[in-house]
Amino acid sequence: MVDEYVIREKATKEGITHISTGVAIVRGDKVLLVRRSINDFLGGYYELPGGGVDYGETIEEAAIREIKEETGLLTSRVITTFKGFDYSTDKKPKVRQINLLIEVKPGEVKLSNEHDDFLWAKEEDLNDIKMTESMFECIKDVFNKIVT
Repeated sequence: MVDEYVIREKATKEGITHISTGVAIVRGDKVLLVRRSINDFLGGYYELPGGGVDYGETIEEAAIREIKEETGLLTSRVITTFKGFDYSTDKKPKVRQINLLIEVKPGEVKLSNEHDDFLWAKEEDLNDIKMTESMFECIKDVFNKIVT
C-alpha cells in the first residue's frame, strides 16, 4: 500500500529529518478529529490522530500503533494515502506527515492523555474547527477521497 522506499528516499533528498503519520478514520460522512491537550504543542488545535514513525517501524505500522494508542480503536485495513504536509517543532526541525485513510473495527473512542477531546466532523463543519491551515487542507482531501 505505502511505498516506504520511495517516500523515505524522497524525504531524505528534500532534507526531511523525521516521518510522522496522520490517520483519517471515517464513519459515514464524518472524519474523526482529536484536540491536542492545552499544554502540548499546538494545544487546543484539532488534528487527525497520528504521530511519529519510530526507528525500525514502517509508516503503516506506526499509523496502526498510533490509532490504538490515541483512540483505543483497532485497524481493520489501510485503504489509501492522501495529501500530507511538512512541518517543524522545537524538537524536530523538518518533519513530513504521511497521511493514511484507515478503516477501523467497531468501537468507542477512548483518548490518551495527548488529546483532551474528539469530534466527528462533517466537511461543512471544518471552517468552524480550530486547526492549522495544513491540517485543514489535508482533511479537505479526505472528503475528496470518500466522495466518489
